[in-house]
Amino acid sequence: MMKRSPLLVLLAVLAIGSMLLSQYAVSAQEAKKDHKKSETDAAPAAMGQDWSKMRDGLNDVFSQLQKEAGIKASRVCDDDTFMRRVYLDLVGRPPLPEEIEEFNPGKKDSEGRKGNEKREALIDKLLATPEHAEHFADWWTVTLIGRDADGNSKRYLRQYLKESFAENKPWSEMVFDMVGGQGRTPDNPEIGYLMSFENRKTDMAGVTSKVFLGKQIQCAQCHDHPYEDWTTDDFEGMEAFFKLFNTGAKGDGADRYWYTRDQVVHNKHEASAKVRLKGKYMFPTYLGRQTWEFEDGDNLRVSLAKWMTSKDNGWFRNMTVNRYMAYFLGMGFVTPVDDFNSINTPTFPVVLEMMGKDFAASGYDTNYLIRAICTSELYQREVDTNRTNRDDFKYYSHSFVKRLTPEQIQRSILHVVGVERLNKMEFVRDAETDKMTPDEKKVKDTNNQINGWKSNIGRLMRDAYGADPQMYEFGNFDGTIIQALMMMNADLMGPGNLKNCVRDIMDRYSKPADRITHIFMTVLGRRPSKVDIAILNGTVARWGGESEDAYTDLVVALMNTTEFITNH
Repeated sequence: MMKRSPLLVLLAVLAIGSMLLSQYAVSAQEAKKDHKKSETDAAPAAMGQDWSKMRDGLNDVFSQLQKEAGIKASRVCDDDTFMRRVYLDLVGRPPLPEEIEEFNPGKKDSEGRKGNEKREALIDKLLATPEHAEHFADWWTVTLIGRDADGNSKRYLRQYLKESFAENKPWSEMVFDMVGGQGRTPDNPEIGYLMSFENRKTDMAGVTSKVFLGKQIQCAQCHDHPYEDWTTDDFEGMEAFFKLFNTGAKGDGADRYWYTRDQVVHNKHEASAKVRLKGKYMFPTYLGRQTWEFEDGDNLRVSLAKWMTSKDNGWFRNMTVNRYMAYFLGMGFVTPVDDFNSINTPTFPVVLEMMGKDFAASGYDTNYLIRAICTSELYQREVDTNRTNRDDFKYYSHSFVKRLTPEQIQRSILHVVGVERLNKMEFVRDAETDKMTPDEKKVKDTNNQINGWKSNIGRLMRDAYGADPQMYEFGNFDGTIIQALMMMNADLMGPGNLKNCVRDIMDRYSKPADRITHIFMTVLGRRPSKVDIAILNGTVARWGGESEDAYTDLVVALMNTTEFITNH
């Protein structure tokens, strides 16, 4: 087969991307003229109004690019694979048996939907769940401040992110709050982001640039960047936005709270005098060397937050799109995901720019972006490859097996074992134990056991996975010896007197084959194959037949498979 030159491929990208962008522009113009047409005429959706246009654009562009590169894409995956993949990605755990039955892989779902309509409905359902907000709060907390950040800053930041994702707050507003937020906890939990830096201004500048803009300027703190046009003056200009700001704490015990404090400036020159920059800049200066202008009522951080989250800031919108592409597809247009630079440019810059502008036009709606990506053929491809695409790490012609994050693994363990799910935690009044009724004592004891089990799992996960990177290399599924020992030896199944998934399944099903089927569906989010059933029927009998221990061993064994800790 004749190989296409890189130049031809690049020209194809530019042509297709330009065509798509022009289509968006035409749609917007037609929408403006629509009032002149009959009310019965349907106007094309303008940019930012219809996520399916972004999805269709991705499908069309990469279908053409794959054709130009001589690549035959893998098939779209079956319902079973899609369901497990999207549950893990959107809510951080595999689906339960009743959820599998409701989706009804391979057939119509409980509402009579099939095909793409059925898959889109599942995505909408998951995006609306509290679990989605909790999972993405976990993911972003680690992304922003790491796993080893102070417990109080993590708690408040996660609270803010969870509440914001639950209401689908625009990402631009969330970032504005985290960078420019003011007040004190617990009323202003968004200040948890800046609390985490413990008043290290250089870290505030470096991390904020990296995670929100994709610009790694940290090394310019001490010397000019070795291969980028970032100087120590540029770093100092960015750091200046945090120079007149501090976080602090007051009170003790339950009355303790954290607060922000910004020095007030009344004009541009007063700010310059207080910041006292040593380099060539007199005033705080945005990346890209745009000078800050004083606006009455805004402190320096608010000015920075406004500039960062502007619809005109291509770094901000493209960085966010790239991070979400990398999360869902295993790789973004730029890798590492947060290091855009002159020698690490986007693989398909026009496509990234188109998606970024569409995302910004949507009002920075992350659900809009997620729907476009997860309903695309790029996301739904099989992992299995063919002769033409086995070495493709660029054109999204097949899916990648991704190792789950520690947060996904912990969420999966808790939900699969089901101690909290199967033993309802109920409110009990705050009173001395000897003044409680027998029923209240029982409820309190159950609550304490569940909370104790969850805390122990959390501690074990921190010990085993605390040093794990945020993202893994392709093909890295093995983990460490400590992680393997934790999964094999820890008491994962919960307190001995409370119901767990094994006891629940044994109570509901009497036949070994049915029990095995529902254990597979509970732990791995899929039905076992006929071979699985044939082998395990005999194995479980040898392990003890009707013994709870035999089925418990099966659950633990499945949780120790590579399948459990990956998205495939």
